[in-house]
Amino acid sequence: MSLVCTLQDHTDDVNWCAFSRNRLATCSTDKTIRIYSIPDFSELAFSPLTGHGYMVHCCCFSVCGQYLASCSTDGTTIIWSMDTGEMMTALAHPGRSPVRVCAFSPDSAYLVSAASDGTFALWDFRSRTLRRTGVVNEASVVACSFSPCGQVFVTGSTYGDLRVWDLAVNQLHAVKNAHDLGVTCCQFASQIQREGEWMKFQLASCGQDSKLKIWSVSWLATAGCKVQLLHSLAGQSAPVLSCAFSADGRQVVSGYSCSDCTLWATAWVCS
Repeated sequence: MSLVCTLQDHTDDVNWCAFSRNRLATCSTDKTIRIYSIPDFSELAFSPLTGHGYMVHCCCFSVCGQYLASCSTDGTTIIWSMDTGEMMTALAHPGRSPVRVCAFSPDSAYLVSAASDGTFALWDFRSRTLRRTGVVNEASVVACSFSPCGQVFVTGSTYGDLRVWDLAVNQLHAVKNAHDLGVTCCQFASQIQREGEWMKFQLASCGQDSKLKIWSVSWLATAGCKVQLLHSLAGQSAPVLSCAFSADGRQVVSGYSCSDCTLWATAWVCS
């Protein structure tokens, strides 16, 4: 592994990074989002994107890469055009609580934004309208990921729980104390395994307990959801702040607060 480049354009902490096929987006406590071209990582002419009134916590691309969503302490999730850098829509979170995380569904039909007051909002992305709201608990919701089928999503909170929801915002399953001291990130792998009528997915989660956990999430619309812990990886020496699967689902990387990252090999373990 070798260093490709170092980007030093933000003036404060970088809170999130996101890739599309031809763009890299970074967002920061300095209230801005910066957009770079791949592969030379030159900053685009319309960057930085300014529109948030406070720090930007998270950003994510739509599947086609044409849009970027960013969310902020100012209580909004902004949709940006990646053709022009124009602000398309500002989605105000119910109650205007600081929005900590946002995530697109795999087909970009839906967008979830989740906030510090324990609430989340499910948006119809095509119409830019609010579809449903839900309440996790009084803790901040800081992690969210859609399953690869796009029919369920998972939230993680600073209480340490992981909860599985369907698109009607019915809670299908809850894992209490999944991570002691709080969840920091969760991410589905993009693969789907089928066992009869059931669909099975891999989910990675990490937390303040210095652990990376791999879960099996099984879902059937007519029967509900099952969650099984496959692996609990405790090789990290500090709180694990982020995790992500490789494109083929065979590896997962975890990053933690001592500025290091760890790459793990993973595999399906059938229940």
